[in-house]
Amino acid sequence: MPLAPECDDAASTYDDPALALIAPYVDARFYLALYADVAAAGIDPVKHFHEYGWQERRKPNPSFDTGWYLDFHLDVKEAGVDPLHHYIKHGRSEGRPFRRPGGYRREIVDAAVAPERRTVRWNAPADANWVTSDDLCGCLKAACVGSRGFVLSVSHDLYIGVTGGIQIVIADEQRRFAAGRVVYLHISPADSHLMLNLNQADPTILQIALDGVFIGFATTLALRDSLAGSADILPRPRSFVLHSFLGHTVNELIELARAMCADHHFCWVHDYSTICTGYNLLRNDLEFCAAPPADSTACRICVYGDARASHLAMVQTLFAALPFHVLAPSDHALELWRRHSELPHLSARVHTHCSFEPRMPIPAAARSDRGTAGEPLRIAFAGHPMTQKGWPLFLALLGQLEDLTAYRFFHFATRESLRPMRNVAAVPVRVEPQQRFAMVLALTKHAIDLVLVLSPWPETFSFVTYEAFAAGADVVTLAASGNAADAVRRHCRGVVLADDPALFWFFRDGAAIEYCHMQAASGFQRGDLRLSGATATIEPTDTNEWTPERFETTDPDLQVLAGDRTLQPSISGSRWRFTLPAGVGQIRLLSRQLPPNESDRGEPRLLGVAVAALMLDGVPVPPDDPRRKAGWYTPEDGAQWTNGDATLDATGAGALEVILHPGARYWHLPLADA
Repeated sequence: MPLAPECDDAASTYDDPALALIAPYVDARFYLALYADVAAAGIDPVKHFHEYGWQERRKPNPSFDTGWYLDFHLDVKEAGVDPLHHYIKHGRSEGRPFRRPGGYRREIVDAAVAPERRTVRWNAPADANWVTSDDLCGCLKAACVGSRGFVLSVSHDLYIGVTGGIQIVIADEQRRFAAGRVVYLHISPADSHLMLNLNQADPTILQIALDGVFIGFATTLALRDSLAGSADILPRPRSFVLHSFLGHTVNELIELARAMCADHHFCWVHDYSTICTGYNLLRNDLEFCAAPPADSTACRICVYGDARASHLAMVQTLFAALPFHVLAPSDHALELWRRHSELPHLSARVHTHCSFEPRMPIPAAARSDRGTAGEPLRIAFAGHPMTQKGWPLFLALLGQLEDLTAYRFFHFATRESLRPMRNVAAVPVRVEPQQRFAMVLALTKHAIDLVLVLSPWPETFSFVTYEAFAAGADVVTLAASGNAADAVRRHCRGVVLADDPALFWFFRDGAAIEYCHMQAASGFQRGDLRLSGATATIEPTDTNEWTPERFETTDPDLQVLAGDRTLQPSISGSRWRFTLPAGVGQIRLLSRQLPPNESDRGEPRLLGVAVAALMLDGVPVPPDDPRRKAGWYTPEDGAQWTNGDATLDATGAGALEVILHPGARYWHLPLADA
């Protein structure tokens, strides 16, 4: 494929013949977005590339590979000339390639590097506080007052600062546990390893987050000592939840689980790192390998093969030491794990991350003319531009369709992940706990017809597939995409294609337009996503499928915390009476919370109990009384909601009476009530 100009009339702005020659081929938007130093300095990208950029092996546009052109054409490299200028003036007519032959597949294989040979990066705040064992004991003691359980959660990075699938699952889990007053301590390595840490000599430096708040760094030794020293403080049940062991050492994880005296051990199959060092089972980062035996020829030709046997031995040690319940978010993931793993475990079950519930029909007229003379079909790639998400295939598809006007393409991702490209609208989106449905809202706002889920490996879940359904979009995916393909078939909301050629044909032949017209005629729906909260809704002794209704109760479990004492009520109907100890000051009203309203896609509002009346020693404390401190919402409909942890100044009082609005249903956690 010849190199196409990015801007045909760019040459007219330059008097220098060399700059005028290359100017149409320098994508200024791409160059300035990719190289922030050039943008910050206010330098013209054409001049910068011609004078400096090519020597630094910078790319002038998404297609021209500067470094490869110089390395492959040694005469150009030895001449010390601008390779883009050389290609346009001489190389093109000489038939010289401007990027590596073999397309994106060859580029992926050539770039594949074994995890143990990758550069380890510090991925934590450099100025964060260090916390000692005593500091951690103090934090745990304060957090555990009035709590109903304790969770030590382990993953590969700090979930509250990173956007991604596992991270948002952990955030959902922490929020659900918080609703049940379960203390949630999360740890992750401070430097980035996408493999088990082989350094057994030095203790791992951990990032520590407590109940959703980052509190600083600590070594595994400090954390182990604080857990052991808090044996009388940590409430039961205690759960050790392993979301990812990448970056950790096996021995340290075993020591931490034993130090906390865990009652339950859970291991999630978010990926396939328990089966291979290549956690998504892509041979040389390109194609699904189907997890052959570790001593197979297939492993010997893969960058992940050399370390696989020792990796599996360490995983075996971990599972032999800790009695895990294995949790997978889909049938596809669990079946694959069972087929290729012989790790010992107590149980293995599917526990899905969310369910899709159709709710709002989309009128057929709203999309009946898409892809025709009326308006182009709207097609989106949603998520990070990563090989494992199918980004190279998306770029290849764009190259196949660049001459067609029937389609309009979008890329939805965090601002720092967006890649400037011709004919692709970049939409910044960040999914985080406070904006849990940001992707759904963005896809809905831009009326996306089709979302491309082009993962070349069997996804264990694929949140973006369900986010597309909720936004009223259908999904185009590949047969190799695991649960993404299964979800499309299960909900009849998209197309599952066999391979890359089938994908190209689907769009070039117009089948995509015909499909969308057919869907518009038959009618389809937006809907809600009901989040499970991951481990928060696990019942250790019950393996039935998760449904939201099973975790609701009419019991608000209202308690009063006075100092370090938890007071139990005497109950008469909706009247809850507490006898307060002498000399009491501020008290806390602790309760369960209402199930989240996930049809409301804004920032979640945590609701505890609706207080119709409040009395100290028989005297009413009205809603606007300054003694009602933190945790109270504005009164509405004759009641005032708490957030589940409301503060009241009860100085001098001997009795508290709380009258609740009846009929509410609250979030009930089996692990907290065990």
